[in-house]
Amino acid sequence: QMQNLYPLFERNRILKKELLWSLRDYSFSHVQLEYQEYGQGILQGCQIQVRGSQLAVGPGIIKYGGFICLMMEEQLIEYEPAKQTQYLKLKIDIDRRSPDYILYQIDLFLDLKGKQNDNEFEICRFNLRKGAQLRDKYKDFSDLETEYDTINVLHADWGGLRGCSISPVITRYFAELVLENENSRSDDRSFSYLSMSQTGAVPIKVLSDYCSRRIGNSPEGMTDKVRLYKSLCVIIDNLQKGKEAKARDKKERHRILVD
Repeated sequence: QMQNLYPLFERNRILKKELLWSLRDYSFSHVQLEYQEYGQGILQGCQIQVRGSQLAVGPGIIKYGGFICLMMEEQLIEYEPAKQTQYLKLKIDIDRRSPDYILYQIDLFLDLKGKQNDNEFEICRFNLRKGAQLRDKYKDFSDLETEYDTINVLHADWGGLRGCSISPVITRYFAELVLENENSRSDDRSFSYLSMSQTGAVPIKVLSDYCSRRIGNSPEGMTDKVRLYKSLCVIIDNLQKGKEAKARDKKERHRILVD
């Protein structure tokens, strides 16, 4: 028989040890159960903003080794130009020395090495040239992969339902462009509604199936994230070209030829 014990927070009531255990179990178990089928990585938040010479990383939720870690406050990281790509990483260390608790320590740092340890997760990468300004705003969808002076979240380690996934920054931007375009199809809009309503990353199987059905197989030899992003680029490009073609056709129908 399963029981759920809820403490009553009323005057003159004493919180017995059984009630304290209940509070402990609910606070931890709820989050663990909610994300038990998610892959490791960033689950929510960790939004990147450029503020002068600092990178601001917003609060977020990260899964590591089956445990859900909370980053409750915004973190600021100093940066400067380099002659190569820099990687903003999140590292989680586990301290089991105390008999009373297990400590999950979260640290953010910039690294010049793309290779990661098992307890490290990429948040973004960038290649900032001397004299240039780093930016976190994008001119268009293809600008998400601009090599220099631009925050790149394409390779960020996001955990999604039943596996890894791609950053919500990408899928939400894609969804906004689709919903603005009059040439979008019903399946484009359905996927966009899902992307806009997700609190975290779109499940990788949903994204893969949508791209595959929409344009077929993408070029081989790419990583999954790059391949999926390229597929989304093709879809957006086709939608925008369709709109331009429609405008040209409309102009040509009103053209009068005099012999």
